[in-house]
Amino acid sequence: MTSVQRIMALCATALTLCSVLANAEIQYISDKHFVPLRSGPGGQFRIVHRGLPSGTQLEIIQLSEDTEFAEVTTQNGTLGWIRTQYLMDEPPARAVLESMQGSQAELKTRMQSLQNEVDRLRTEKESAVAAMNQAQTDLAETREALDKLRSLSEDAINIETRNQALSQRVEELTADFEVTQAENQRLQERMEHSQFMDGALAVGLGVLIALLVPRLWPQRRRSSGWV
Repeated sequence: MTSVQRIMALCATALTLCSVLANAEIQYISDKHFVPLRSGPGGQFRIVHRGLPSGTQLEIIQLSEDTEFAEVTTQNGTLGWIRTQYLMDEPPARAVLESMQGSQAELKTRMQSLQNEVDRLRTEKESAVAAMNQAQTDLAETREALDKLRSLSEDAINIETRNQALSQRVEELTADFEVTQAENQRLQERMEHSQFMDGALAVGLGVLIALLVPRLWPQRRRSSGWV
């Protein structure tokens, strides 16, 4: 190979590397369990990482001249070379499956948590409904007791009013009785006085008659014993 051809090959390789670097391609380790990461583009270079698990996300920095190796960096900053045969554009099925299983497990956990929250809220709702029903019952009983108390109060007021009316009536009847008793006493006194006067009049009339009758009837002269 002439020097010109070498220069052209190097330029082409450089252009290829620049294009790769510009795109900052993201690839993943293929469906292998563990892949070694070396310090250079070849099996003779030392291993800087004994095995990256399948599904590890890597950032491509550059490719080797034969494109059999790629310089990559991990998400935690580990830099090294890896065979391109272990790289793929999409995450491997195992990693996707594990991710999906993890997501499914997380979803199940979240669903269980949500179900527990729903159960707790349902229990709280039932407790709240029971408390509301009890409160309504207590309110109805309180209203009934209040109505009874109001009725008793009205009865007490009516009884007090009737008692006052009866007391006033008793006072009126007592006053009427006293007036009647006084009138009876005066009538008794008048009757006794009238009887006394009638008796006195009868006695006086008798005396008068006794005095007047002899005078009204002339006495016969007594015949003389001398005839």
